[in-house]
Formats: sequence, structure tokens, C-alpha cells
Amino acid sequence: MGWKRFLALALVLLFLGMTVSGASAAASLVNATGNTTATLQEESNLKRKIGDDVRPMIAQTIPVLIGIMVGDTELAALTVSLFVLAASGLRKVIEKYGGEVADTVLKAAGFKQLSEFVDGFIGVAGYSMSQPKVEVHLKKLWFIPLPIAEKVVIKDGSTTVVEIKKSELDQINDLFTPKEFGQLLGQAYLNGWDANKAKKFEIELYQETRKLPKFKGRDAPCGYWPPGRVRFRENYIRHLSRRHVEHEVFYGEFDATPFPESISGEWLADVIKKAILKGEVNCRQSNLREVALEVNTELGRVRVILRIAKYDRRRSLYDIITAYLVK
Repeated sequence: MGWKRFLALALVLLFLGMTVSGASAAASLVNATGNTTATLQEESNLKRKIGDDVRPMIAQTIPVLIGIMVGDTELAALTVSLFVLAASGLRKVIEKYGGEVADTVLKAAGFKQLSEFVDGFIGVAGYSMSQPKVEVHLKKLWFIPLPIAEKVVIKDGSTTVVEIKKSELDQINDLFTPKEFGQLLGQAYLNGWDANKAKKFEIELYQETRKLPKFKGRDAPCGYWPPGRVRFRENYIRHLSRRHVEHEVFYGEFDATPFPESISGEWLADVIKKAILKGEVNCRQSNLREVALEVNTELGRVRVILRIAKYDRRRSLYDIITAYLVK
């Protein structure tokens, strides 16, 4: 019987050892989880990134107040979670929870575009707000039976984050869809920018570059670029706008540096026009298809790249493909 008692004692000791090891592992896991949670809380004030895995969990707990306004009068107010608003969109939320005013709001002229802007902005930046609020401002005109959706205001608590009017969306409807514009300004806000200033920059740059001076041609040691018309197409403006908001430069532009947030769209448009008229050719950055024109500004030297879209010795056509500060 001695060997049986020895075997039983060994099994008991083995079981106790496994239990202790499991408890130690569980304790380690708890400690690790606690440390991870603390890290997330510490980093919550840092710049948020689109697609952050923690967002769906945060969104479940953040309430969003949606107000329907006529002037300073609030016709209706409803509250949904940020997750519901981001997943369903403003239009469907009002349709489902808006009560008696829902039909009026949904039929208001311009509401569709404004609601899409809200969807874009909230989808990108809503998770960074502690007390998000969306105000839909309606306007009633006596000669129109249905109201007009005049603007939306997105706030964090009592602070206005961004305000967009239907008329402002109309000014750039060839450049961005309302949702794309909301996403762009949402990213600007995440990057620490004033979203309203970013909005003004985009509108000004687009409007001020619809008419550009004629390129008079350049004859340089590295080549000849004939005179021609210059255009700034929407896809290249979007490229410039996104790199400006992201504060990034792209591969191949080894001596480029982003423009500061402080510049206005009007300022950049004026610099581009100056480069077209009087810019000096940088032969190292030019080739048979592209000419790099540089001008001096109060911020430093700015380079504008023109690409030949249609070649003609007398009447060529050029596209502006980018512009940036030179280091």
C-alpha cells in the first residue's frame, strides 16, 4: 500500500501546483489588463486616428443631443448614442426618433446635404468629443410651403466645433460631396485645427483658382515650355487639400515641407497666380512634361508644379498638380 499512498500524495501536490500557477497567470492577466486600461486613459487626449479599435466601445457610452431649431427656438430635442448616430446617419435617426417634426425636417430643402456632412464629420471626429451636440437650423419663408434647412452646427458641450451652411456646400459641390467635406474637416479637427478655419481655407482656395492667369511660357537652359492656359482641376485640389490637412509631404518631394495651418486659401491662390506669371524655373525639378516654378513669399520659397496636359508650340494647356513650401 506504500506506493499507492505515495502516488496519491504526488497527484495532490501536482493538482495544487497547477492551481497556484493558474492563479498566478490570472493575476498577471488582471494586472496587465489594468495597465492597458490606464494607458488608454492617459492617451485619450492624444491625436485620434481614424479606425481606432477602441471607438465602437466608447461610442456606446457617449450620448449625442440632436436639436431641431428655428431661430433661437428649439422645436424638438432627442438623444441617441454616438454609435447609433454614426451607424445609422442623421437622416434615419430623425426619421425614427424625431416624432412629430420628423416629416417636416426630412422634407426641408437642403437637409439631405447637411445631414450627409454631419455623417461625415461625426463618423471621423465624433469619438473625440465628450458632449457632442448637433443642431439643425430650419428657416421658414412665407412664399415656400416647406421650411429650408439653413445650416447645421456641431458642438462639444457649449463650444462650437464647426458650422456649415447649405450655401457653403453649394460653393464646393464640384470638389467634395457633403460627406467627403465633413470627413475632411473632421480630420482637420482631430489634428488640432480650427475646423471652421479649415472650411474657409477649402472654399477660398477653390473659388479663387477658378480663373487663373495665362502662362506666358518659359525658356530656360533646361528646356522650353510654351505659353498656354492653366487650370487647377478638382482632383489636384483635393490632393493639395488633403495633404494640407494631414500636414504631409509625398514621396519624391524630398525638399518639400507642408504649409502651416495659418495660411488662408486666398493667400495660397495668390501665390499660385504669382508663380504662373513670374515664377523662376527650377531646372532640377523640371522635365519635358513638367515645369517647376518658384517664388519667394513671407513664409519662404514656394514651388508650384505645372504639367503639360496638351502640348502646342503656341497654345498649350497646363494642369497645376501641386504646390508646397521648399525647405
